[in-house]
Amino acid sequence: MAESDIIFSIVPPRDALATGRRAYEASRSQTALKRRQERSGASQNLTYIDMNAISPRTTKTIGALFGQNEGDSQQHIRVDYLDGGIIGGPPSLREDKSWKCPSIVISGPRHSELLSAELIDVLNIKLIADTIGSASALKSCFASLSKGMIALSILSFTTAHSAGVLPSLEEHLKEFNPGALATAQRGLRSMPPKAYRWVDEMREINQTFVDEGGFDPSVLLTDTEHAERHANGVFEGVADIYKLIADDTVLGEEKTEYRKRGKDVEDVVQCVSEGIAVKKRKIAGAEWHGTWV
Repeated sequence: MAESDIIFSIVPPRDALATGRRAYEASRSQTALKRRQERSGASQNLTYIDMNAISPRTTKTIGALFGQNEGDSQQHIRVDYLDGGIIGGPPSLREDKSWKCPSIVISGPRHSELLSAELIDVLNIKLIADTIGSASALKSCFASLSKGMIALSILSFTTAHSAGVLPSLEEHLKEFNPGALATAQRGLRSMPPKAYRWVDEMREINQTFVDEGGFDPSVLLTDTEHAERHANGVFEGVADIYKLIADDTVLGEEKTEYRKRGKDVEDVVQCVSEGIAVKKRKIAGAEWHGTWV
């Protein structure tokens, strides 16, 4: 906070708010302020851009922290807050030697003043709105389709494997829906090292659909008893799927740079099936022990 002009917060979604709070506290540090004021020729203002996969509600909460400084007479580092998101995979070199880059979407007041034209060009930044929350809403809507599809693929392919019909499922997808087959296969292979990060991202997506889209249980479910049982929403269920992968299967131990398991579809669904079986045995054992005691 003392040395930077622009900070990009890129952490697992569960840590976005805590990271914002740490930055806010540091902005009020007199030591950091003094060090910043001693920088020759540097701007005294700092821009903090939250790039995490969070809901508009969460990004507004983080932005409100820095907003508290504006009406405070105490000396502190002035922080301009922008909402952001990353859409697309890491940069990759095409065959023609040009770069395919992710889209960095950003929204918030004075964004055109805070970011230089050179930075916008280098990072492939898309300025989409003047309001905090717009970039996070776009990121959530985009991610719901890609990661939601992977979650459906986990359910479909694992169930087909357990029922002994996985080859037939792949055969029929290849004939009647080859695009879905390619998407599912690619997603299942790439998912394991990322599952732990996607748990809270799915919850943030769920919050976005409730807050911004209006898809709360009172609208979707008119049966009161049914609504109480399913009040969490669709993407809370998706979060549970990724939590199962991360916490209860060997796939949760995978690292992107050192892949051992889940490098093909058959191994992914085998690992998921084994994880489900182990968890069921644990649950059954816990229930039996509780009854016995």
